[in-house]
Amino acid sequence: MILLINPKTTKPTEFQTDFFREPNLGILYLAAILEQNNIPVEILDLEQYYGLEPEELNKIIIEKIKQYEIIGITSLTNTFYLVKQIAELIKRSNKEKIVVLGGPHVSFQYEEILKIEPVIDFICVGESETSFLKLINLIFREKNNLMSSQMFGRELDAIKGLAYRNLEGNVIFTGLPKPIDIDTIPQPPRYLLSQENFYYRVASVIINRGCPNSCSFCSRQKLFPKTRIRSLDSILSEIRDIISYQTYNYINFYDNINIDRKFFHGFCRLFIDNEIKIPWGCELRVDSITAEDARLLKEAGCKLIATGIESASIKVLKNNLKYQDPKRVLSGIKHLKAVNIPIQAYFVLGLPGETELTFQETLDFIKELPLDTDDKINYFAATPYPGSRLWDERERFNINIFEFNFTKYDCQHIIFETADLSVQKLENLFKIAKDIEQFFKRN
Repeated sequence: MILLINPKTTKPTEFQTDFFREPNLGILYLAAILEQNNIPVEILDLEQYYGLEPEELNKIIIEKIKQYEIIGITSLTNTFYLVKQIAELIKRSNKEKIVVLGGPHVSFQYEEILKIEPVIDFICVGESETSFLKLINLIFREKNNLMSSQMFGRELDAIKGLAYRNLEGNVIFTGLPKPIDIDTIPQPPRYLLSQENFYYRVASVIINRGCPNSCSFCSRQKLFPKTRIRSLDSILSEIRDIISYQTYNYINFYDNINIDRKFFHGFCRLFIDNEIKIPWGCELRVDSITAEDARLLKEAGCKLIATGIESASIKVLKNNLKYQDPKRVLSGIKHLKAVNIPIQAYFVLGLPGETELTFQETLDFIKELPLDTDDKINYFAATPYPGSRLWDERERFNINIFEFNFTKYDCQHIIFETADLSVQKLENLFKIAKDIEQFFKRN
């Protein structure tokens, strides 16, 4: 009765590679909640039809939606245009079908979207596990004539985390939902992912929600205001579930696994004490990594560390609320490389406060890093995602956002200019940055 759609989110270079990842875990969690409540649900993962032309893809969507009354679609900022096209297709096929959106982009843009997009019926804002289930149950009751339209409206208003248009056409937001106890969410039902075209080989596991940091370019803190870390038992249960499928050969853990040092050490011990052999990688803050931490990660079987360095300029980092000492970053990377753990280092060009001098400072810093052929560098263009401080406080950061085509919000396009760097200068510097990135890929 419920169909959850994952639009295409993977870059063309990632198709059919060892790093091809599962779809957004948000829809898997929603599917788990629905199944727990005996509500039939199916997932349409459009990643699995990557070789098809748009017309062929539309035929698949049209055929699939025939048997469903309610369709939920997850949306990132740069995939919103795809989400809108899918919603329009659904409504053209049958305007009675109900379209519900969720995800970070629509959580911050719900008012603008609902004012101009008649094909969207509801938006789940923020954490949706509770609001989506309540909405589905309410719609079922109305369709079965178990309540009046007035009662439906009253109960709709009582569901926290919903945005919609009322009968007068005004956008209503019911308020933010309470933070969820993430250990109460069932394990993602990966068996709902169709194996028709290929098997996923890389599993994604979320170990926390929220972040104690306040980086200007991140919307995570606003999406999840309260930081919560899953229990080790819950994580171990999911790892064993993933291994049982016998199709996965790698696990990525998100987000920073060393927010809490005690948890971090317990997480590593989980692999060692339970003799878990599946290769895995994770994201963490490298500035706090000690020699002991590095040895523990190695013993636990960690095969890759991804870390956001962003810049080597203290001025740029502080200006963007990223409180990280480049000297400690260098020290942490040295510890990791001493035990031969590969590094994927992320840098950002064009943050407020960036100049040609700070950019050169970062390039000089990269030369100091003890990286080898196992390591990679990714250079991203600073991107003001809705919900981030760069988007919400653009005047404070003195930036001029000139690009509002959300398809370009992929960290590969220059979206804004600063008082120090014009668009042309940023484009020139970004070309240099991408040359550095390619150098590491070639070597």
